[in-house]
Amino acid sequence: MTGKSDKYQTIDTYNKTAKIHSQKFENYGARIEDIEKAFSYIDKSNPKVIDIGCGDGRDAKEITKKTDDYLGIDLSVELIKIARKKVPRGNFIIADFETFEYPQGVDIVFAFAAILHSGRGSVKKLLKKVYRSLTPGGIFFISTKYGSYRRKVIDRDGPKVNFLYRPEDIIKMSPAWA
Repeated sequence: MTGKSDKYQTIDTYNKTAKIHSQKFENYGARIEDIEKAFSYIDKSNPKVIDIGCGDGRDAKEITKKTDDYLGIDLSVELIKIARKKVPRGNFIIADFETFEYPQGVDIVFAFAAILHSGRGSVKKLLKKVYRSLTPGGIFFISTKYGSYRRKVIDRDGPKVNFLYRPEDIIKMSPAWA
């Protein structure tokens, strides 16, 4: 599993195990503290939010309590189907965050455990695209698996490729500090 096949093998696993993953995410709950923190930096009612790798809508439930301008994107058709049922207020589309054309004027972009499925080159391009779409003072909130950069295949309920990152890895790739 390398290159594009990594991504599509991972998406295939998520599609085949969407119900299992959704149940697991339900047990974890939404990332309420992280969502609250990101919104605390935006002094605006109804901010424009994009949720990269939104999965089954786990965090969309909380995010849509704070804005009507929400877009969740994910490549897993099956997880998007679940998200649309769980969070009817949310706007969900099937899209690849690496090739998605980010609109201007976005206030918050969340990437909870999403970029961990992409290698350094793809993440660097994503950071540039998101940076250009953000409003001044906008937030790009990223969470990922921590560790020295490396590719790691996890095969619990099917193969998924993860890449480990440290905060300093992300900062080095970011156009805001370049």
